[in-house]
Amino acid sequence: MLLVVIIAGMVIFAVLQFRKSAVVDVRPEVLNVSTSGATIAWLSETAYKGRVFYLPAGSNVKPLEAMDTFGPSSQHEVIITGLKPSTRYTYWIGKSEGRFQFQTQPAPAGPFSFLIVAGNPGERIVSLVSSEVPDFIISLSEVDQQSDCFSQVRPYIPIYGLGSVDSPFLRAMGEESSTGPWKLDWGGLRLIFAYKSEEITTMLDARAAHTLGVISSTIKIAKETIGQTKLHSILVAHNKQVPDKPVAFVAVVGEREESVEIDGIKYFGISGGGEKAAEVDSSAVRVDVDVESVRAVFVDDGREVVLKSPPLKEKRTCAECRRLADKGAYEDSIKAYKDFIESHQGHFQISDAYFAIASIYDEKLFKFAEALQWYNRLLDKYPTGALVPLAKQRVKYLSTYSDYNYEPLVQFDRIRKIEFARKKHIAEERDKLLARVESIIKKYPLSKLAPSMQYWLANQYRQSDTDKAVEAYQRLRDAYPNSPFAQEILIEIGETYYDAGRFHQAMEVYTKALAELPAHRETIKAQIARSARNIRRDKIALLCWGILVVITGVTILVKPVGIDISKIKRIIVAFVVLEIILLFGAWLVREQFTSAGEMFLLTTFFSAAAGISSLISITFGKKVFVKADSVLPAVIGNMTGMIFLVTAIYLTIYHVNVHYLIVVG
Repeated sequence: MLLVVIIAGMVIFAVLQFRKSAVVDVRPEVLNVSTSGATIAWLSETAYKGRVFYLPAGSNVKPLEAMDTFGPSSQHEVIITGLKPSTRYTYWIGKSEGRFQFQTQPAPAGPFSFLIVAGNPGERIVSLVSSEVPDFIISLSEVDQQSDCFSQVRPYIPIYGLGSVDSPFLRAMGEESSTGPWKLDWGGLRLIFAYKSEEITTMLDARAAHTLGVISSTIKIAKETIGQTKLHSILVAHNKQVPDKPVAFVAVVGEREESVEIDGIKYFGISGGGEKAAEVDSSAVRVDVDVESVRAVFVDDGREVVLKSPPLKEKRTCAECRRLADKGAYEDSIKAYKDFIESHQGHFQISDAYFAIASIYDEKLFKFAEALQWYNRLLDKYPTGALVPLAKQRVKYLSTYSDYNYEPLVQFDRIRKIEFARKKHIAEERDKLLARVESIIKKYPLSKLAPSMQYWLANQYRQSDTDKAVEAYQRLRDAYPNSPFAQEILIEIGETYYDAGRFHQAMEVYTKALAELPAHRETIKAQIARSARNIRRDKIALLCWGILVVITGVTILVKPVGIDISKIKRIIVAFVVLEIILLFGAWLVREQFTSAGEMFLLTTFFSAAAGISSLISITFGKKVFVKADSVLPAVIGNMTGMIFLVTAIYLTIYHVNVHYLIVVG
């Protein structure tokens, strides 16, 4: 009976694997997100009812499911509801392999960033999204000029164009972009697209917004002429009528990357977009939005333009400065800390402000030269302060890795601290980030940071790819033999093989390490002994499988072929009784098990092994010794049943949790 169940399970598993491999992977697109929902869309070659599974990123909860609103179709649009604001979710389509993520909109008071991209960025868009981490993208290129350069990022963030949502899915359904102005509300920002039109008066009424902005292609950045445009007149009139919610900025499409301020409204140009996209290179601007401030950062040269400044206050408090940093408004936080220092001379928290500014430059903005300056200011002005030891550590670290103008450290820390922390659970994204670290090492092989990057890279590969991890460790050993990270690298390689269950290779490496690292002799010998023990366990398990196959084969195949069906009922009763007894006993010592699941598996397979061994005891001896007297078949049958039981118990422990075998060595 058990064999039938096992065979049926194997057949079902094979069918599922075949179906799994036959599933066509799809690349969906995030049409839109709100504070509590998201819309996922995709096209398929065949009609079916689309399903999207989703769960909070990084969690182990059971995934939830959302379905197409209508029946089977080749055009799928699934609306997910009941989400939390400012939360990242992992999702996938039906049984496809691809795993993607999106992030819901922040609450109106929450900070966020978005990218404005002009021209055709090509493959660069992937690195832009990875490095700038925007909540959404605004494309200023005409549809026919894009060649869908955003295809790689559409599954992760929504793309908006000059005439509403930029979507191949919507275009395939025949939905045309708007030719008039339209608005986008995100967090506390209302962004008005006045593309080829200046009739935006009704859209300026945004009661829930704390900031208003406009994107326009009808004007040019020239201080002499902007004030005479109809758009500027409309914006100035609005700002006078609603001074608490003024239009803060206007992004001008197709203009030079410069900025001017007229009547309190900041105008800045973005080249490479609109009708000029074919004539100029692409460009990208990251816009950081907060309740109190908005700033634009030109990605190519790092130039910043303040679009909205926080309101002036007579005196900032340190708590206010920290709140700005906690919300992600790092530049505003630094400015607030500087104001605090200037207006609170002699205050007991001045040293904290110095350290906070240095830490923001160091840990958040990766501007290490500025961080070093502020750490040193702290050390000069407050040499006995409580934060001095931490500041000295960071000064030493930043001074050590200052070669190449900090470029390797900037790139590596941005990946390690931000991007990898967010995307390491997505295999495809994790591999891309690790490949980027490899490229940094290749570009700066003589950097003082290179050994550290190589060691970090090997440790990350160790979690997912044993061979790549070993290769990375070996490169560290070969390229940087004098690095502190390389001194005990053979032990690391041995542990990598050991953790992967490749014990023969682990023993080979440990044996080599024994000769090269005499100071670690005892540790290495212990690892060799553990590897030898596990090899022995593997061999015993293989032998046990052989014994089970032989005993089962003889029991079933020796004539008369089959087993006595009349005994099955008693075996099932015995199994149930024994399972209850074993479960009760195991429950009394449940703290000895790593999980309730393992405890249940062990008791279940032990009970099944006992029941099957009793059936074998009855059947085996009678079949093998048909002509013998009544004693010999019984003795041989009982011995065979006992051997079957012992081997089955060993295999159960071996496959459920091999560490439980410590009781037998």
